[in-house]
Amino acid sequence: MKSRVSIYLMSATLFIVSQLILSQTFGAAGVILGDPNVEQWSDTIGGNIVQAYTVITVNAPTLITTVSMFLLYSGSDGSQCMYFGIYPDNGSGSPAGQRLVTATKQAYCLGSASTWGPAWQTWKLPPYDYLTIGPGTYWLCTLAKQTYGTVYHYSYASGADWSYGASSYYFAATFDYGFPQFFSSNPSSATEGPYSFYVTGITA
Repeated sequence: MKSRVSIYLMSATLFIVSQLILSQTFGAAGVILGDPNVEQWSDTIGGNIVQAYTVITVNAPTLITTVSMFLLYSGSDGSQCMYFGIYPDNGSGSPAGQRLVTATKQAYCLGSASTWGPAWQTWKLPPYDYLTIGPGTYWLCTLAKQTYGTVYHYSYASGADWSYGASSYYFAATFDYGFPQFFSSNPSSATEGPYSFYVTGITA
């Protein structure tokens, strides 16, 4: 079964890469997945924590080529870095207990700046680090090296717009080891999603 999944993802990747070349040639539009809105509240990025920030749904094989977050930070020496990963939803609005689908091979860092933002920071993934997912519902996640930097998010209380608000989930993990193969089956949660965190790419 695992080999069939690997063959499917490999085939999907090859197909989407070919489509990416065509889209770049003919100017076809891509897709935006996640929350491209500038939310009003802010939260510190936690170090050595897998944070499931924002949920996405795709209906066809999708190749993710950029990652963007709305950030604020100061006094950066460029050492705060993050891996980006994707876990599936478990069908109950949470990634709890789910196997890692894909993650970047390298970590992506905040810039060296005396002051940044609040503004969007976008990382363009190199081709070897593109993220491929099939149809389904997933969680966009980070695993940061340090507790540093601020990311913006929505916050809701009882009686607020529950159709827009969402929980976020997180658990402790060691940055140096990369994303765990499984999301914690009993993660902590907070009613402060979605985060200003989105990805772009193309679909087959």
